[in-house]
Amino acid sequence: MAFDGALIRFGSSDSGSKLPLKYIQAKSYKVTPNRRQDLDPYRDANGELHRNTLKHTATTISFTTPPMWNDMMDDFTALLRKHYSKTLEKKINLYYYCPDTGDYKAGTFYVPDLEFNIDLVRKDKHGKWKMLYYPLTVEFIEY
Repeated sequence: MAFDGALIRFGSSDSGSKLPLKYIQAKSYKVTPNRRQDLDPYRDANGELHRNTLKHTATTISFTTPPMWNDMMDDFTALLRKHYSKTLEKKINLYYYCPDTGDYKAGTFYVPDLEFNIDLVRKDKHGKWKMLYYPLTVEFIEY
């Protein structure tokens, strides 16, 4: 399937809900597909590396959000939490666009802890306090 306008969908198929593009700076979208994994690699007495490469590979997806006011950040983080299949692990199923193949792939990922940095705190024109967050880097690392 060719690119259909969604970089990431929640779930494991094209019927999943889209992660709205307003949360992704397009130039920051990165996919590192098919990272090889080793089981107990070691170096022998001569310094030669011995690898036991596994068949299963793990993809990493990352992107940066635009700067967001706290209400938009609250909506974004709530959207992520809504789709965690296991909240404590931050485990999430994604259907994502993979530029390597020009197609979509599905996988189960975890979300490393997000780091929130505040740029500005002020009152809006109605006297309500608001915070502006710096862009946030989001990663999804496949199991």
